[in-house]
Amino acid sequence: MKRRIFLKNSLIGITGLPLVSANAFNFLKENSEEYFFKLSLAQFSLFSPIMNKQIDPYDFAKIASDEGFKGLEYMSAIYKGGLMSFGNQKKSFGLKEAKEFAKKSKAKSDEFGLENLLIMVDGEGDLSNEGMKKGMKSVENHYKWVDAAHEMGCHSVRVNLYGSSNEKIWLENSIRNLNKLCEYAKDFNINIIIENHNSLSSNADLLLKVIKNIDYDNFGTLPDFGNWCLEFDQEIIRTVYSRFGNKDKNKDDSDFPTMADACKSSFDKYEGMRKILPYAKGVSAKSELFDKKGDNITFDYKQMMQIVKDSGYRGYIGVEFGGFGSNLSAIEGIRATKNLIFKSAKLIQ
Repeated sequence: MKRRIFLKNSLIGITGLPLVSANAFNFLKENSEEYFFKLSLAQFSLFSPIMNKQIDPYDFAKIASDEGFKGLEYMSAIYKGGLMSFGNQKKSFGLKEAKEFAKKSKAKSDEFGLENLLIMVDGEGDLSNEGMKKGMKSVENHYKWVDAAHEMGCHSVRVNLYGSSNEKIWLENSIRNLNKLCEYAKDFNINIIIENHNSLSSNADLLLKVIKNIDYDNFGTLPDFGNWCLEFDQEIIRTVYSRFGNKDKNKDDSDFPTMADACKSSFDKYEGMRKILPYAKGVSAKSELFDKKGDNITFDYKQMMQIVKDSGYRGYIGVEFGGFGSNLSAIEGIRATKNLIFKSAKLIQ
């Protein structure tokens, strides 16, 4: 309870933050050579308004262009109708549908002069499942997204390592199934990349054991600033999800839990980033809650940006506004995150 009161007090005035206009973003876009990175937009940032049918998913490129981004990171589940309890999953979404998505998305990215970078794949089966047959089915479910990524000119497909909670079994299945998926993807010149996406995949030491046992060069990581929770309180998770995408901005939600409240234990964020950044083919700059100064509440953005720079990474950094527990709109959250990235970049050595 004390933490939620703190968050409420910290968030007072957030909607009054000077959110940078699109014109200012275009100036930053044109002068971004002074930074060690380029910025991409993760489509997950728009998940709520897309699921609420306020935004067409194929307007992703236009929105990203208007906000000054150079690269696009797609979310597969949006085109299948949703994720978890949000939206209605399409009964049939195979290679044909994936290629249609790729064709339309490529046309839109070309129209606005943006670079397609990766597809974040969710809901296609757990790659760390126990059992050869079940694991292989999950691998095969990802093939269509590899094909789509190739058609779009992406460099990577991000997959998850969900499945067994037994570390030994999780390791064995993760290694076996990732090698199979990399074998398929190499002929398409597509990388298979793993994000620290909570649970066992956010144990950086365990994840390193997987990384060192992949036999293919088209493999890497997508280090995420925020996803380092090892164990969640499932009841709180369900409560948080019940509000996501259905917010009442006029409601006093000081007692409403956030994703941070749901985490029972976590891996050290900064140490985790240092360990998996050497294998990075992308970086995800997660954000959820901001204080009155526009700083992230749940971790130190400046320190994260310093770690990324020190690692030698010089690729795209993806803006990914989570929005759990925030009264910011998707666009406001995207702008606040982008402001914070540039602010942090100017402060680091």
